[in-house]
Order: sequence, then C-alpha cells, then structure tokens
Amino acid sequence: MEHEVVVGLLRAVNVGGRKLTSAQLRGTAEGLGYTEVKTYVNSGNVVLVSPHGAAQVADELGAALTAEAGFAVPVITRTAQQWHAIVEALPLRDEATDDPTHVVLVTWDGPVAATAADFDATRYGRERLEWRDSELYAHYCDGQGRSKLTLPVLEKAAGRRGTARNWNTVLALDALAQERV
Repeated sequence: MEHEVVVGLLRAVNVGGRKLTSAQLRGTAEGLGYTEVKTYVNSGNVVLVSPHGAAQVADELGAALTAEAGFAVPVITRTAQQWHAIVEALPLRDEATDDPTHVVLVTWDGPVAATAADFDATRYGRERLEWRDSELYAHYCDGQGRSKLTLPVLEKAAGRRGTARNWNTVLALDALAQERV
C-alpha cells in the first residue's frame, strides 16, 4: 500500500476532565511513525500520512492514546478521499453558507442502523438531520449547545459511537488533508 492521508477524530477529549493536548496527540502520532502530522484546534483533530489504511490508524492511534492518557480514546478515521467526498456530498449547502458553525457533521465508527432514517428529530426541536451510511449532517438552527438533540441521543438512534464537528472544522480538516494528497 502507498502512504495514505488520514483524517482522525478523537471522541470525547478535552471535556469532563478528559484532557489530551494537541502536542500529546502530535507526539503520539509521530511516535507511531506517522508523518506530516498536523492537529487542528485543541479538540482532537489530526491529519497525518500513514503507511497503513485508515482503520489501522484508528486502532493504533486509539490504543496508544488510551495507554498514554489513562482513559479510553476512541478514534474515528476517514481517508482524505473519503473526507473530501463527505464535504462534496453536503446536503445542507444553504445552511452551511449562511451559518457554518450551526452545521454539524457527525461521523460514526461504522454504518448506522437501518432504523436511523426513521428517527424523528422534531421531538427535540427544529434541527434538521440528513442521515448517510456512516455520517450524519445536522443543522442546529438555534445552536448545538442549546439543543436537546445531543450526541448520546443521536448515538442511540444510529446504534453506533460517533463524534461531531462543526462545518468550519470539517472544511479546515479537508484543506489540511488535500494539501497532503
């Protein structure tokens, strides 16, 4: 396999006392032999080049970070090509143009349950959801912090673990990944 550009998203770090700095993330990734490691903001985002596929990066990086941090650090990964396809497939273009901080991408650790498409988000507010195989696009018109439609609620509907990023972060990670392709 040629080297693979990988986008990595750490789940639930730097919240609730689960501290992991960007420097720790970079150092751990470099210690595993990954190159061109770049973190983005201190919320568990990394783009790197690996001799392995994205799934192996998720396993290796998650295990190494868990050992270093002393708490579970799940890592969800996509290749640069997959990440760019996610950006291109955005079904909420007007919302993302008008207010990208209220458009959120949730990436799952695998395909969502078939019943996820039947999930009724209107029970929680005015949020708009667009389910895909391993992603969810969401528009939190009143802001994610005020919403009752939380990640745990979405995880239950999806039957998977996930992690969320606002659209500005998604675009920044795409730019970092495309620089390395």
